[in-house]
Amino acid sequence: MVAASNGVEVSNGVKASSFEYKGWRFDSVSGPILSTCERGTLTDKLSATAASKGLPSIVPPLPEAIFGHSYLTMTHEASGRTFSFDAAGAIACWMRESAHKGSGGIRVTTASLPSWKKVADEQDLAMGASDYDWTFSTDYSGTTGAESPLSPTTEVEGAPAQWGVHTGSGLDMALLRRRDIPILHFVDLTLYEDDLGDNGESVVRLRMRVMPSCFLLLLRHALRVDGVLIRQHDTRVFHKFGSPHVLRDRRLGEARLAPLRKPVLLDEPAAATAAPWATTTPHRLAYEQQQASLRSASVPNEQQAAEKLATLPPKSESVEELLL
Repeated sequence: MVAASNGVEVSNGVKASSFEYKGWRFDSVSGPILSTCERGTLTDKLSATAASKGLPSIVPPLPEAIFGHSYLTMTHEASGRTFSFDAAGAIACWMRESAHKGSGGIRVTTASLPSWKKVADEQDLAMGASDYDWTFSTDYSGTTGAESPLSPTTEVEGAPAQWGVHTGSGLDMALLRRRDIPILHFVDLTLYEDDLGDNGESVVRLRMRVMPSCFLLLLRHALRVDGVLIRQHDTRVFHKFGSPHVLRDRRLGEARLAPLRKPVLLDEPAAATAAPWATTTPHRLAYEQQQASLRSASVPNEQQAAEKLATLPPKSESVEELLL
């Protein structure tokens, strides 16, 4: 049985979607960026939660764009198991790790760079915050069972879940690579993003698709520090309908980037010396394409970064399973 309600607007700019298939219910909400008042409410909740766990209660500067209304909850109706993903949970995970490791932890290898350290020190002075991870890196993989996220819009049912080590063959990649299988339902949500002061990009994005025989969710934190590194924390949640378990694959990939190069402008006097052949037609286009290629090596987009990291051994990877 399939039941769907897609893109129903429940308030200004907030759209809800619900889809039921083979004993699972997929509820999602897509909303706008939090307002200043809403960011204040979230900051208060983060502060109270941190204090209750013995962590510093001062909340560091948050990402520029937080999509705090957006979330996805997947419910296995027979067992009551739920798998929930939202911005507040991702930010809480970043804040915990930041409190323990700060900007000099293993998540932020660029913290020793003078330019980044200067930015961090200025923000610390302005906000009264301790040393923190200003790249907003997180290995957030959602909440399962009765683990309650901070989002006021998400209720988590069932008993706390215990993920165990998966000893089987892992995700069915042959099935997932097939392009002849229809997609019955699709969700694409950004949880938060920040341009790191025009020095790169830090984005947490969720994509989920339901197919006739399975579903796959990809939750990714993609970090790019221009001319320095790319890093992606990927969590994939996979289930074949009718099987007794859900699989979760978590992978961390990282690679260095080519240093940024100052572009040579064709209308500069120096251009004639740097690339004399590029100032005349038809070589101008070829020169501009060459410059674009150099920029992409230092500033790849998410897909280019993912393709590069897929060719390299991961820094860490684990596959777990949860019985339903």
